[in-house]
Formats: sequence, C-alpha cells, structure tokens
Amino acid sequence: MIFETHEMFASLLTLSVSAALSSGAAKPNIIWVMADDLGWGEVGLYPAGSSHGRISTPNLDKFGNEGLRFTDAYAGYTVCAPSRTTFFTGRHSGHFIQNNLPGTSLAPGAAVTTAMMLKSAGYTTAACGKVAPLNSPTEQGFDYFIGQVNQAFCHNMYPHFIDAGPGSMNVNLTLNWKEKSRADCMANPSEYNYTVDITHQHSLAWLDSHVHETATADSAPDPFFLYVAFTVPHAGGWASAPAADEAGAPVPTDVPYVKTGANWPTVERDHAAVITYLDNCVGELLAKVNSLGIDQNTLIFFATDNGAHLEGGHSQLFFNSTGGLLGHKRSLFEGGVRSPTMARWPGTIKPGVSAFPWAFWDVLPTFAELAGGDVPAGLDGISILPTLLGNTQKEHDYLYWTWDGTGALNIPPKPEELYPVGSVSKANKGTSGYGVRVGDWKGVVAHCSDNVTMAPSLSDDLMLYNLVADPFETTDIASAHPDQVSSMIKLLMAENVKCNCFQC
Repeated sequence: MIFETHEMFASLLTLSVSAALSSGAAKPNIIWVMADDLGWGEVGLYPAGSSHGRISTPNLDKFGNEGLRFTDAYAGYTVCAPSRTTFFTGRHSGHFIQNNLPGTSLAPGAAVTTAMMLKSAGYTTAACGKVAPLNSPTEQGFDYFIGQVNQAFCHNMYPHFIDAGPGSMNVNLTLNWKEKSRADCMANPSEYNYTVDITHQHSLAWLDSHVHETATADSAPDPFFLYVAFTVPHAGGWASAPAADEAGAPVPTDVPYVKTGANWPTVERDHAAVITYLDNCVGELLAKVNSLGIDQNTLIFFATDNGAHLEGGHSQLFFNSTGGLLGHKRSLFEGGVRSPTMARWPGTIKPGVSAFPWAFWDVLPTFAELAGGDVPAGLDGISILPTLLGNTQKEHDYLYWTWDGTGALNIPPKPEELYPVGSVSKANKGTSGYGVRVGDWKGVVAHCSDNVTMAPSLSDDLMLYNLVADPFETTDIASAHPDQVSSMIKLLMAENVKCNCFQC
C-alpha cells in the first residue's frame, strides 16, 4: 500500500550498508514491535488449533525459531493504555496510585520513561504508531514520532489526520476524506491511507535514514531504539468517527483467505487477514534490518499489549485465539494477560523456548542493563537479561494485575462470569479485583473486600490455580490449599499494592 508523504518526513531510502558496519557497536540496537489485542494462540508457534485451521504467520514463526520464544511472558494489563503504562514506567498497576500514574495517560514529567532512559544512555529514539499512554512522545524520550497520540483515534484505520513530530502536529491524510467502505478500501487500496502502512513504511524509512546518517566506513551506526506499535488486530472502522462504528478489522486485502475462508464470516476472514498482514510487516522489518547490515547487533522483541479481543463482531473462539487459555481481553485469567512474546538477537540470544515468567514492567530495567542506562528508584520490574542470555536468575516474588471483576467471557457479560458463583455481588463489594502469580500459583480475586483502603486483604475470596497442573485454569483449588491462599494475600499486603482498576 502507499501513503502520502509530507515535507517534514524523510523520503524512503534504498541504501545498502555493509554488514561489517555492525561489528564495532558497543551497545545493541533495540526494536520493540507491539501488536494490539493479539491473542496468545494467534501466532503459529503457540498452541491453538481450531476447526478453521491456523492463521498464517510464517514470518513470526521464523522470528520465533531464530530467537527465544516465551511461553509465560505477560503484557502489563488486560487492556491497552494501562498495559503500555507498565511498559514505559517499569511499574505494575498495583502501584500506579502511589506513583500518581493515572494508567490511561502519561503526561510529560510524570515518570522517567523507557525511551527517556535510553535517550539519556546515548540512544537515538523513534516511535511509529500507537504511542498511548504518552501525551507528548517527543517530550517523553522520542526524537522522532509519527502515529496517533489519542488511542481512541487508533481504532479508525483510515483517519482524516495523523500525528507527527514535535507537538504532535496533525498531518492531513487527504486520501481518506472521501466516502469509504470496506469494499472501497479493498478494491482500491492505493487510493486510501491505511494507518498500518504509515506505521510500517515510516519505520523502514527511519531505519534507512538513521543507519545512512550515522554509520561510517569504520564504525557502526549510532545505537537506536525503535518502537513500532501497530494498531492491529484491534477492531476498527473505516469511517471518520474514531471508535463509534468499529466493525471487524479493516485490512486492504484478504487474498490469503479468499479460498480457505470463503465460508467464514467476513469479520473472521478479515481478522485472519489483518494478522497475516501484520506478519508480512514483521517479515519486511527483519529483511530491512538484515539488508542494513545491523542484524547481529540488533535485539528485536515482538509482543502484544493484552489478550485476544472479541470486539467488532469477532469471536475469540473462531480461531481459538487464546490457545485454550481462560479469558481474553478484559480478563484477569491467563487469556487476558499472556502475550506471545519473542526475542531475537542473532549470535547473542540462543534459539529456544523459555518458561520464565515476566511482564512489561521488566522492560525498562532490562533495557537499562543492556544500554548502561540509569534505572529509576522504586521500580517493580527486574532485568531479564540473564534469561535472554541463557543464564539463571531470580524469579519475581509476584506478578500482579488489576481489573473490575474476573473478566467477561461474553459480550455482554453474564453475571456469573463477572461474579463467580458463591462470591459477593459487586454492589456489596464496591471495588475491583486483582490477579496474582507467585511461582506456578495463580490467584484471581473478582473484587477486593476492603472498599476503604482499596487493597488486598485476608477477607478476599481468592480463586487458586496451579498453572503447571492446570494451565487453562479449569479448577479452583483454593479450598484445598488455604495456606497458599493466605501466603499470597499476605505477600501483596506487605507490598502495599492497590486493587484500583484502570480504563474500566
């Protein structure tokens, strides 16, 4: 697909830089590719399986086979903005209140961001795509930015405007001002501005420009951090309204599934197609990194911001998008927070599979150790660099998420799904709840019983699962392990976490 250029943007470059340029770099380049609402089972290397077959992700499968695939890596939250807040701040939602973090937005000066830390460590930084919760990305660590600040506008895949540069100035996408529909955009894709293409093509152009401008015959390009945040497979729309008319997953073509998905509902065919479209973007990004000769000195992560969605008419059950995990987006169960996270760094990260549990709030301290950057005090995250390098390391004492109820399994949710049989109703509870992982144990509380301090207490009705014996959280074993229940809650009480829900 094509997109309109603007005089403030660098033109696409077709440079060929020798692989020898990467040999002298002291610090690795870092690229983080973020998907939006991608299910744990929607990448081919992760377990899923359905009567409709698997969604095609050959490039992500190659990515995972060449790198380290995490089976127990987690997003920061069960919905977008709070999840990405943990990514940018190194703090989980249980400590947002104490650190004056609203969870849904992040103003300049509110926290040292991951990008700010890397910039201070000598990195050139760029962000393309969805930058929520950052209110002003170029004031919060990014030298270059094009995308969308307001996450609600990200749900419209053919917007009238897109943000770019200092002050997030609006760039007029005039191709999108005419009437449009699914049929129009698919029949004539080059006549519209698809935001996924803008994110992807500007990422490639920025890489070209940066390597060309900073590499010499004797040295590698300056180290960089590129944050590529796609807005798919989140449900979206074709019209000008940001979210009011979300319907399926807009994509310029569903050619890969014209035959295999001929009998599928249109929304499911488009859902599969947009994930394969995303996969193609990842493949082109990997090819660009290789062609620039920086492959051996570039660490690339791929992850998603929360679990599989069931919006815009799509059902997470059609392709078994959670890989069998219970729950989905807006759920405290594993399907709401588990991410198909993978890391690739040829020659440094040994290909394989890791079951080490970690989450988005570990990103900032990990990147700080890689870059020699300063770690802000009081973070919840730890560096997982030892795991990336194949070494042993201490596990987290706990991982923690909050939400209002356990999470709906249907839209609209049934009461028994939000409030399990035997629990007190929300009207009596009055608070949101939490999910916690300690080792192999997973606890879920629909609503904290203390609606004064908004904190976990021994009065909480905690559902308990052993994720090794019961990875799909089918059987609550709390009554058989009261000591484990109390020890988990006491740990959280000692950590002074809160139950507050964000973006609820």
